[in-house]
Amino acid sequence: MDETTRKDIADLNRRFLYLARQSASDEQSNLLASMPRLAIELIKSMTLDELDALAEDMIAPCFTFKFDDATFRALVERKTTRRAYMTNILVAQSQV
Repeated sequence: MDETTRKDIADLNRRFLYLARQSASDEQSNLLASMPRLAIELIKSMTLDELDALAEDMIAPCFTFKFDDATFRALVERKTTRRAYMTNILVAQSQV
């Protein structure tokens, strides 16, 4: 893996971890619906410096794309408003 790709992955992980930490105080956060409770609690308790170090040490993205082909295609094709569609998908996923 080249240095640019490694830095890009670390930056994406850092942003995701910061967002997860910020969202951890919101019990209704759909972002956290697919994250293990232990991970949420650990992220919530970490400092920004600790999150930075963790993001730098990860060699792969710490998140996954949540949508299958049909769901993403429907979102792209705007069969309904994107925000409403995303809300419905995330609510459905959080109830599983």
